[in-house]
This record gives sequence, C-alpha cells and structure tokens, in this order.
Amino acid sequence: MKQNRFAILASIIVLATACACSKPMEAKIIPSGGSGGGEETLPVVGNYAKEILSLPATARDHWQIYQVNPKLYGNSGAFGKIQERLDDIKALGTDFFYLMPIYAEGKEKAIGSPYCIKNFKEVNSSYGTLDELKALVNAAHAKGMKVMFDWVANHTSWDNVWITEHPEWYEHKADGSIAWPTKDGEWKDVAQLDYGKKELWAAMEDALEYWVTEVGIDGYRCDYAHGVRDDFWKEAIGKLKELKPGFVMLAESDFDRMFDNGFDIIFDRAMKRQVISLVGGGSLSNFATWYKGDQDKAPAPKTKLYFITNHDDATEATPAGQFKSLDGSLAAYVLMASLNGSSMIYGCQEAGNNKTINFFNTQTFNWNAMPEFTQKYQAAMQAVSKLNRKGACKLYESGRVLFVLYENGGLVAVNVSGSEVDAYFPEPVSGKNGVPTSQKFSAYQFQIWK
Repeated sequence: MKQNRFAILASIIVLATACACSKPMEAKIIPSGGSGGGEETLPVVGNYAKEILSLPATARDHWQIYQVNPKLYGNSGAFGKIQERLDDIKALGTDFFYLMPIYAEGKEKAIGSPYCIKNFKEVNSSYGTLDELKALVNAAHAKGMKVMFDWVANHTSWDNVWITEHPEWYEHKADGSIAWPTKDGEWKDVAQLDYGKKELWAAMEDALEYWVTEVGIDGYRCDYAHGVRDDFWKEAIGKLKELKPGFVMLAESDFDRMFDNGFDIIFDRAMKRQVISLVGGGSLSNFATWYKGDQDKAPAPKTKLYFITNHDDATEATPAGQFKSLDGSLAAYVLMASLNGSSMIYGCQEAGNNKTINFFNTQTFNWNAMPEFTQKYQAAMQAVSKLNRKGACKLYESGRVLFVLYENGGLVAVNVSGSEVDAYFPEPVSGKNGVPTSQKFSAYQFQIWK
C-alpha cells in the first residue's frame, strides 16, 4: 500500500520546488483521483490568473550555456582546475561549456584583456598546455556537454605576428599608422583589422577551423560580431558548418541581421533591462507585449540569449545590486531561463558573488562561499532543463506572480516582487496534477512543476 501511494505521489508531484528565500517552500500535495492541489490561500470562486500572452508552438532550440572565465582560476593551471569543476558545472543543466579566450595574450600596449590576441592558434601558457586544453574539452564531452570557444575577429594585439608580416590586413590612420577600434569607444590596446582584404579572410577562417579539427570544439561565441563585415561571417560560418554539421554560432550582438549571417544565437540585452524593470515594479502585461515582439524577431530554431550578467556586466555591478538582492537575481534568472530562448550563466553568479569582477584581472575565486545558494541554482536549472518547451506557450499574471505555461508539459511561477503575495493559478492547470488553485508566494519565490 505504501508503494502504491508513493507511485501516485511520484506521478503528480512537483518536478522541482524552489524558493529564492532562505527558507525552502514545502510542496503540500493532496492526491485525489490523479489530481490535487496544495494548501489554498484564496477563496475558490472561479478566479484564475489572467492570460497576458499566447504564443504558438515552436521548434526553437533551448541551450543552457555556462561561461567560464579562466582568469578566475589563479595564476597558473586554469585548464586543470576548471576540469575539476565540471561536475558542478554540469549540475547546472549545462548544454554548452563556453570558455572565454584561451589564446596567447598580447603584451604590447596591453591592459590585461583576454580579448587582446597575440596568436589565434596558440594556447595561453599561463592557463596550461594544448594537451591540457584537449583533456578539458574531452572531459566536458564525456559529461554530455558541448564546448564553445570565444573568438575575436575584429582586432588583434599590437604584437600579433600579422602586424609585421601583413600590415596591409589592418586599417590605417591618415598618417599611415595602424588604427585601433573607434566605432564603440576607443580600444587603444588592440589593432583594428581591415576586412576589405580578402587574404585576411582566408587566414581568419584557417584559424577558426584549426580549433574544430585540432581540439574538437562544437561552437564559437563571437566577440563584437557586428563590428565585422556580414559577408565574411556568411562565408566563414558556412565553412564551419560544412566542416562540422551542427556547429553552433553565438554572436555577441543584438542586431537581428546576425541571424541572416548564419548565427544560431544572438545576445538579447533588452531582456535583462525588461526583467530589471519587472523586479522594480514594472507592468507584467507590458513585459508580455514586448516579449512577443522580441520572439517574432528570432526565426526558429534560432534563439536569443538571456542572461542576468556576463563578464562585461560583472565589472560594473553585481546581480544582487541590479535585481534587488541575491534572491531577486536567482528569481530573475529562473524566469529568463524558463522562457522560449537560450540562457547563459556567467561562472560566479551561482556562487552568490557579491562583488564586481574585472575580467582583466587574474584572481582565485571562492566557489564554495554560499553552498546552499549554489545548490538552489543547481536544483532550479536541472528542473528548467526538463521543461518541454516545444509546444505552445502562454504567460499569465496574478498579483506580482508571472506564470509561464507550456502546452506539452511545464509550469513556472515567479514572484517578481520583494513582497509576499497571494496568487491564483492559470485555469488550464488550476487544481490539477499537484498544482494548487491559489498559493502564497514569499518574496522572489519561484516554483517549477512538470
């Protein structure tokens, strides 16, 4: 009898229950003929959460990406130290293990940026050897993760061999000297490449293909992608996808034209601004309207990339500072990661990092500072990874709780406010399969059902 009762509970119980507050929420399930509800907090008078958006079924990809900054692993041996953390990284539901630049760094005029590349086909010796990098990539593959490298096509360091061997591959100033990038600020530590030179295309494509054939990577995240000519990307990406079918390209760019260039994922900084607004009291209905328009711009199976921080953002503010608290930052990321797109964790946010991090600086990060918070991240991301997001999707609101409901299996509820609220549930799932009709949500509490 106990086994039968357990089987019933297992078939209807919440896939994952998570609370961004310090005290986890109890899932009070009352089985009744295959359905049941939790403890009700509001009178049942036919009230339900309000539908604010309906989206059709999509074949969109949903990648969970984990960004690794090798400079957070000390002055030497980063590749081996990162490899030791692969189980923790995989536990976050990671599909793509993404390494920031691992190439030899320039020294001339340099300011410590890993995006100042001295040699596109050489490993940064302070991180380890090529064999150690291969071992890291192979270990990630063995754990079921694809591997993505960072790529810098727009510029090189001032001591890159191309400077002396092929100065014609660079843009030049009126006085004949090689120019530095100036389109989005002056980056004087690097030299601007000139994609009007077709010989440069061949050299850059050769370097891109090197890491695919030599190390076996599965994708590139391309830095400042919109700074490089569209026709170059179309050619280079076509060759990469021919070389390795299924190769994934991520553009660090918010320009929708990057999809036309062959990129599979592009950045969506607007999503972060929208969710910051929600946490600050913004309209859930307005968010839904914006989200629909945003989705319309990404042709399936391609996606936009959502995040609460990355290496650039982390130099200016912490997730807790931008989303009211650590709890608010976790709730914000759960919401983003549950939507119909791809999402990225910057390796440190799951550890509850409470200080800014300049990615130019090498340091030894403490990954175990807040183990309970990290475990909440892992539990939440594992639950999100099990959502079936291929079917139609609807958004609902009740109070300050935003519900994301997928037709083929999955309900996510997030209280985007720092206050306790009572909320009704969406009519299609209210009181069914372990979902209550109403519930009290504490500040920034989220919950995931399947």
